[in-house]
Amino acid sequence: MSALICGSFAYDTIMVFHDHFKNHILPEQVHILNVAFLVPDLRREYDGCAGNIAYNLNLLGGEGKPMGTVGTDFTPYADWMDKCGISANTSG
Repeated sequence: MSALICGSFAYDTIMVFHDHFKNHILPEQVHILNVAFLVPDLRREYDGCAGNIAYNLNLLGGEGKPMGTVGTDFTPYADWMDKCGISANTSG
């Protein structure tokens, strides 16, 4: 099955915290909670409605043809789509 999917393409930047918050928050002092956590790593995930739906349709054996407006930072996203077997016709 083939489907045209109109929507967004987006990056999610995930902060990776290598510990548990419970180790840094004291229950008896939660009424004066003021925290800052060092987040040494960031992870970039590919997201957006058009990208997500096309990816999942591909996993189900269909062919999603995503369409949306993209910016100058789209090249890594297009490369990811190619690796996943999703059409990334970037004509413009």
